[in-house]
This record gives sequence, structure tokens and C-alpha cells, in this order.
Amino acid sequence: MTPHIFLQLIVNGIMVGGVYGLMSLGINLVWGVMGVVNLAHGDFIVAAGFLTFWLFTRFQVNPLLAFPAGVAMGFAIGVLTQKFLLGRVPQDRGAVKTSLLMTFGVSYMLINAAQLLFGNEFQTVMFLPGSWRMLGLDFAKSRALAFLVAAAISLLLWAFLRFTFIGRAIRAVSQNPEGASVCGIDIDRTRVVSFGLGSALAAAAGALLVMIFAISPAMGTGYTVRSFAVTVIGGLGSFPGALLGALILGLSEVFTGYLASAQIANGIAFLLFLAVLLARPRGLFGRAVL
Repeated sequence: MTPHIFLQLIVNGIMVGGVYGLMSLGINLVWGVMGVVNLAHGDFIVAAGFLTFWLFTRFQVNPLLAFPAGVAMGFAIGVLTQKFLLGRVPQDRGAVKTSLLMTFGVSYMLINAAQLLFGNEFQTVMFLPGSWRMLGLDFAKSRALAFLVAAAISLLLWAFLRFTFIGRAIRAVSQNPEGASVCGIDIDRTRVVSFGLGSALAAAAGALLVMIFAISPAMGTGYTVRSFAVTVIGGLGSFPGALLGALILGLSEVFTGYLASAQIANGIAFLLFLAVLLARPRGLFGRAVL
């Protein structure tokens, strides 16, 4: 491997990792605030990707203009899922198992809906082909655009959680639900907003990923595992940890794909997931997930 190829792989890994970071922030938010393991997270990503693909191919809508539609769809599905399904689960010892089954059911419905509407073929959005060349390195236009949009949304999310009342309420419920309730925070409403926001972040990532990779209805599980892997690597509840974990996963996939094969690269998230759980369950910056 030459130094030029090494630097090029780093650039590619960082750009992909930026989108993975956005993807994982949604599951980190839901898992941290509600303790819900959302098995449909990856299917929200794929659903938004297919919506972007459909608007682009059917109506020639610019993917950046279709982006808000995908985010709105993700938020709406998330709010409805929390309000009419997860929100009705009694908060007892069986709540986690019930939520797992419910989100699995939502995942199954989204997969079958996508197969019914689009078939099982791989689809992608051919937007901004080619690359920019800087300092002797190639920056694929679609990947660079996806990275910049993902970085901007991640920054906006950080500001939202830190400086707005709803954002501070979400953080309070995540840290101490009972204490937040005593302070007058509506726990149920906060959880609805959190799940909707987490689903919207997943949809945002899906609208960007479809410009980088081809997607199919069955790929949701893979993105769910990647999101969990990033959350486990960075640590549950850690915003910078999620972004660092995403960069680690992106770089790992790119280098593994170059040195070994694309098939092995697709499974690297599973290996990182298991390795971090065994070696450091709390991740790099967060609290323990087991």
C-alpha cells in the first residue's frame, strides 16, 4: 500500500463515517432516553432512501430538495410508533421484551412495504457523479456532499440538545426520568419527541446514504447493526463518542474492503460490536450498555 492510497482510504473512510455518525445519533438518542432497542432503525434509513430514490427518478426532484420529505416521513413514523405502540406498553419488567417485539413488527412491515413498492432490486440515486481533486486526493462529490450535510445536521442536533428547552428536557429524562418528572417535565411527551427525532435522524442518514451506496429493502438489518456498533464503540449517551465510533467504523470498513474484500467489510461492524462489548462494555466515553 502506497502512502497515496493510504491517505485516499482515510479520506473515503472519514466521509462515510460522517454519515454513519448521523445514522447512529438517532439510535443513541432513543436507546439513551427510553431504553428501547429499536430494531426498525435501519428500516427507517432504507425507507427514506427509497423515498428519495422515488422522488428523484419519478419526478426528477433534486435529492437535496427531497431530503426534507424523507426527514419528515421518518419523524412522522417515529411519532406514530411511539404514541400508538411503544407508549402503550406498561413500564414493567417485560417492557424491554415487548418493545423489541413491537419494533421487530414495525421493521417487518417496512421491509414488506418496500418490497411491494420497489421490488428486491438494488437502487441508488446517481447524483453529482465524478470527484474533486485536492492535494492529489480524490473527493467523490456525492460522498463529500453527504458528509457535509451530515456534519451540519449533527452540529444542529448538538445545539438543539444543549440550548433549547426540549433538548434539555430530553437530556434530563435520559439522565434521571424520576427527577425530570418531579421538575415538571412531561415524560410521555418527551419520549414521543425523542423517538420521532431519532427516527428523523435515521431518515436523514438514509436520504444521504442512497447517494453513496445502492440499497435494497433487506438492508435495514445491516444498518441497524452498524448503528448499534457505533453506539457501543463510542458509549451510550455520548455525543462525541458516537461520532468517533462512526469514524472508526467507516475507516475499518474502507480499509477492510481494500485489504480483504467487500463481503468481509460488510461484517466488520459485527466484529467491532462484539469486541468492544467484551473488552469495554461502556465504550470509549459513555456508560455501560450491559
